[in-house]
Amino acid sequence: MSNSSASPRPEKQLRRRVKVVNEIIESLRQDIVSRRLGDGERLPNEKDLSERFGVSQPTVREAIRALETLGLVEVFHGSGTFVRSQGDYALATALQTLLQLENVGILEVLDVRQVLGRHSIQQAALNATPEEVAALEAFLAQFEQADRIRHVDQMTALIVAFQRAVSAAAHSPVLNSLESFLLNLLNEVQVKSLKGRTVRFWRARAMAFQPHRVAIVAGIRSRDPAVALTAMNRYFDAQRARFERDGSLRSLNLSSPKLITIVSDMVRDSKA
Repeated sequence: MSNSSASPRPEKQLRRRVKVVNEIIESLRQDIVSRRLGDGERLPNEKDLSERFGVSQPTVREAIRALETLGLVEVFHGSGTFVRSQGDYALATALQTLLQLENVGILEVLDVRQVLGRHSIQQAALNATPEEVAALEAFLAQFEQADRIRHVDQMTALIVAFQRAVSAAAHSPVLNSLESFLLNLLNEVQVKSLKGRTVRFWRARAMAFQPHRVAIVAGIRSRDPAVALTAMNRYFDAQRARFERDGSLRSLNLSSPKLITIVSDMVRDSKA
């Protein structure tokens, strides 16, 4: 005859503990993503959290470790646990894992970036402020003076900054975050894969696309989404042709050891 007063079986206790830990993780995660706990804010200490959730401090500690692994908090021993700045880092971490687990090739990344870009350019034509249009025109002027740029990283940073400014003019934070990650990724892959190329090479590569940039800015200035989209499509056609012609780029896969390192470094840098 079974003893109804017997202690729960170990596996049942484990399932109950896991459930409780997951509930704490989700509750704190919601506090963070809803900004009830802002970037850099200190979480309550373990004693206060254990009282809040009605659990032991070791259980709270387990939940905090999981949040740290997810990149949502940072633990400083002796100081406490703080909300890690979200935005680009959290998104980059999630997308890095997704792209590498799905065995994605660089041309697939380019496809997604272009789909997003076609939407954002039309929104930019509708939503860009006069100040944003002026900023884009200032970028064009910088490219015209590209011969003054002496370092590869400055040249490639200018290329990405222009593209991100176009995306930002759409006034869609989610779209901009996604595009920014993909733009940075495509840039890093090209720079690292073509390592050793001189700034002269990168200047020539950038200036080959200058007529497309001029047309893109003109399309945004026109306030006509169709005109802007036509300019962006021509730019994308030229960009894809460049990737497809280059065997060293065309065959790259984000699950390869080389690209895992490149993407990991990029994600780490986005945390700074």
